[in-house]
Amino acid sequence: MWNSSQFFVFWRCGGNWAAFLLFWFVASAIISTLEHTWESIQLTGEEQSKVDITAITSFLKTKKNDLESDTALANQLDQIINIMDTNPDMARLWSEMDLEIALVQHKMVKTVVEIVKDEFVRVESNLNENDKMGKSLANKFIKLLSEENTVNVFRNSGEKHMKESVAKDKEKQKKCSEKKAAGQSCREEWSFGNALHFTSTVFTTTGYGAHTTMTTIGKFITIFLIIFQVPFFLHCLATTATHINKLLDVKLGLYKKQEDLENLTTETADSPGRRLVLLKGLLILVGVLLVHVMVAAIYHFCTTGWSFTDVLYFEFVRCASVGFGDIIPEDEYTLVGAIFKNLLVNIPGQIITFTIFVRALPIIS
Repeated sequence: MWNSSQFFVFWRCGGNWAAFLLFWFVASAIISTLEHTWESIQLTGEEQSKVDITAITSFLKTKKNDLESDTALANQLDQIINIMDTNPDMARLWSEMDLEIALVQHKMVKTVVEIVKDEFVRVESNLNENDKMGKSLANKFIKLLSEENTVNVFRNSGEKHMKESVAKDKEKQKKCSEKKAAGQSCREEWSFGNALHFTSTVFTTTGYGAHTTMTTIGKFITIFLIIFQVPFFLHCLATTATHINKLLDVKLGLYKKQEDLENLTTETADSPGRRLVLLKGLLILVGVLLVHVMVAAIYHFCTTGWSFTDVLYFEFVRCASVGFGDIIPEDEYTLVGAIFKNLLVNIPGQIITFTIFVRALPIIS
């Protein structure tokens, strides 16, 4: 049987990481089981619809003053605003609309292009004669909108979108029928890879936003992960950073042997050579981090098709845990990608960055 001292040594020498990885996989399994893709998509669409409805109703409210002299029209506008602004289900219904398909079905694509072209004609005529650049740009755009091929581009795009939407609905109904025949639910769950990627963006505090929990239970699980998983990850980073910095101190000659670290005195801690060793170790860590970032950047450059500028931008944003979410490698959503990208790229990058931070503190303080 282990005593507390043995367990403490095991925990700080890797046991905490083993427990953390187990926590990560279990939490991801729970998320992938409970969070449903179809519901997330639906709720995301509804959230966007709420924004649209708010913008429309705000615009309509500004028009009420123009109708004060016509009571009938003012009342009609009030009814429209009321039904859009006070009914929670309106967002759900609004999200079901597809204006692109509607424009194609009603043969309105050419009309919309003509409307935009006429508006640019008006804008161009109102520009100052000295605004040569503005007039030139407007004329070029008007010329393009006047060509039949421009109408055909939007019409073909709309028709393709309509066909894909119909095919997707049929495929969804087919899969649902097959699942019902097998006694299963029609709801589609997150893949395990999706869940692993999502939970990793939580504990690394990257938070890309590409996958988010929209259901109530999913949000509560996310709150739980933020409260418990993030501190657990920081604990693992702190213990690993301590080990790495101690190893660097020994290798750089600050202490003659590892055991000296257990008997660190104020004199040795404040010795003249200590700051130099700290700086040397810091330079080594920065070099390792740069190599790590460059290797990851080259990998992403070869696998994503991004420009090298975008690749470097992504790597530094990821390493700094900022995570704007504007660009994300698609392979991170797969099961293998989520596991290996975190084990080989994301978590090591976080360890090196945290170790640099811990080592720099005594120097700048």
